[in-house]
Amino acid sequence: MNKDAVIAAWSNYQQWWSTARDKDILRFRTISWPTVTTITAAEDLTVNRIASFVLSPHHSQDKSPKDRIKEQLLRWHPDRFEGRYLPKVPADERDAVRQGVGQVVKALNDLMSRDRDNPFARERS
Repeated sequence: MNKDAVIAAWSNYQQWWSTARDKDILRFRTISWPTVTTITAAEDLTVNRIASFVLSPHHSQDKSPKDRIKEQLLRWHPDRFEGRYLPKVPADERDAVRQGVGQVVKALNDLMSRDRDNPFARERS
């Protein structure tokens, strides 16, 4: 993954989260999902895309992979996200956002359960 792209995406992601509570309206396409690439649907939120972003060596070198994943699990926790941010999402997009949050949490839990020394290990059957 391109180092500059990851650094820019991480910076934008952190900025979005620092201001998300102040936003009046959130839409699926304006949520800063934990990937480098633009996300247009919940199915785009794959384990590999999320791992490439969250576990990239181009940011947060002071944190272990486990700590990075834990931090994101807290951020994306469905109850927390739904309580704080879902009311700001228009009703016609809420299901898509819920699905996206679910995909993120599922991917992060999968990463947490993988071999610590190889977070990019193949998915288990």
